[in-house]
Amino acid sequence: MAITIKDVAQKAGVSVATVSRVVNQKDIHKVGQKTQKRIEEILKELGYYPNTMARGLKTRRTYNVGVVFFWFDKPSLSDPYLSSVLDGILAFYGEKNYNILMNTFSLKTQNPGIYTNFINSGLVDGLLVIAPPVESQFFQDLKQGALPYVLISHQVNDKDVCFVDCLNTQGIIDTVEHLISLGHKKIAYISGRNEYSKNSLDRLHAYKYIMKKKGLPYREEMVFDGDFTPESGGKAVDAFLKLKNKPTAIIACDDSMAVGAIRELRRLGLRVPEDMAVCGFDDIPSDLNLTTVHQPTHQMGYEAAKMLWNQIEKKPLEYAHRFFPTRLVVRETCGFYLKKANAKDKKH
Repeated sequence: MAITIKDVAQKAGVSVATVSRVVNQKDIHKVGQKTQKRIEEILKELGYYPNTMARGLKTRRTYNVGVVFFWFDKPSLSDPYLSSVLDGILAFYGEKNYNILMNTFSLKTQNPGIYTNFINSGLVDGLLVIAPPVESQFFQDLKQGALPYVLISHQVNDKDVCFVDCLNTQGIIDTVEHLISLGHKKIAYISGRNEYSKNSLDRLHAYKYIMKKKGLPYREEMVFDGDFTPESGGKAVDAFLKLKNKPTAIIACDDSMAVGAIRELRRLGLRVPEDMAVCGFDDIPSDLNLTTVHQPTHQMGYEAAKMLWNQIEKKPLEYAHRFFPTRLVVRETCGFYLKKANAKDKKH
């Protein structure tokens, strides 16, 4: 026989309403900490599991949150950026007794109707959308629907749209300025899929801006359109090395392409950073001592989940737009130590 809230309340010597507050994490501030702890212990002891279906019929909720991300070649959860964002989302909803339903969409889909069907399916109470494509039908369907949602790694100029993102442009500006401080003037750039990724486009614009501001020539041949894969990073290197006026440093829009660039340089017998400096963006785990821009992806996922939960629970939002600062992480691939060594040699 299934254990009910009433059984738990009787054993704890409290009201059914008090147990319900602990189980549903609603109005929990009305329950004392000692009482809450005792109820949680009894819940475990009796093996109580909330009947989500029954709860949903009563509250007209599913207690499910949808997480959506997009893919170009094939869906994968192995991407370190995506995994870190998901960890943050799971960390928040693990505390709230909500379930996570994941769905992926191909950027090459010829049937935009699948977006509308999912958004209006009634399967979830809200959506977390990771890096949606620029000007997509999916985004238009979201805006026209009644489902609360939060965008992650995608910002829009709309006060009514909730999103969480990092300061993409500042990260690229800091990287270019750092390379210039090391003496680099010919700095190449590997971009992502700008037709799909707002962040990729913003980072490219930042590269163009800071190069011009620092009085360095912007040359189209010094920009390679990659696709966020190591393979495209390798292809970018091959293209740059064919130039008459070759770069001395490469900035990649993400770490995967930076890793691919380093591997190709080494395959060709070139040294990093002695022959070519390389920098990335994201700060994913790597054994290459990669100089990169750190963005707090775990915290971004957690805060986006919290923002959506506040919408679902009809709680006041602390903010609708949340920007997280980036931080340039200087490691060996930019060649910072070479400048110090050269300066030391000149003294002698």
